Amino acid sequence: MLTTIDNNDYRYRGGIMSNAVQSGRAASLTEKTILGFIAGSAAAIALVDLVLLISHTIALMTADEVVVPRMALDQDAAERIAAAPGVADATFDSVTITADGLSASPRALLAAADVLGSIGVIGLCIVVAWICVRLFIGRPFSAAVTWGIGTAAILVMAGGLLGQTVRANAHTEITSELGLTAVGLPSFEMSIDLAPIGWGLALAVIAGAFEIGQRMQRETEGLV
Repeated sequence: MLTTIDNNDYRYRGGIMSNAVQSGRAASLTEKTILGFIAGSAAAIALVDLVLLISHTIALMTADEVVVPRMALDQDAAERIAAAPGVADATFDSVTITADGLSASPRALLAAADVLGSIGVIGLCIVVAWICVRLFIGRPFSAAVTWGIGTAAILVMAGGLLGQTVRANAHTEITSELGLTAVGLPSFEMSIDLAPIGWGLALAVIAGAFEIGQRMQRETEGLV
């Protein structure tokens, strides 16, 4: 016996046949176009970031001269700026140096810091592309998406914080190796940016929302 259900699903009773046509789940053509663009852009960003990371790492490990940006400076007054009207004081707090003949250890630390800083971005772009694909086929809630978002949250937090720590240690080794403490660079200094924690927590909340959506989807399908 063929039965019509409110949501336009048509099923044979008795378990002989089940062929549900679930309307409203698949994305429209316009939505699919937008999702495809977003997914392609996210995948392209992840690919470009990965290629640039690899090329930068190779150059960092093999080049004779290494550019090291944002190395901390002791609080030395910038006298001419401080002398300007309305300026009470002025200091230099960072400097970019080009190190010649740097040893392998600080190079490796700089490369590791770059990798840790990039894995969160790459992971997030991959997750965005995957979510777009799931939305494209009309099945956004799945265990793979939830775990993917959760993994991206961990990568963003761990990569961001560990990257800052590793880079600070790299700067310490460079300062020691080149004897830069005598010219105004501190032996060790680290400033912590907590933004990766905020981004990671936001992603964790999104992962929780997808987990709830997955459970609701299973319960709804069980009622049909």
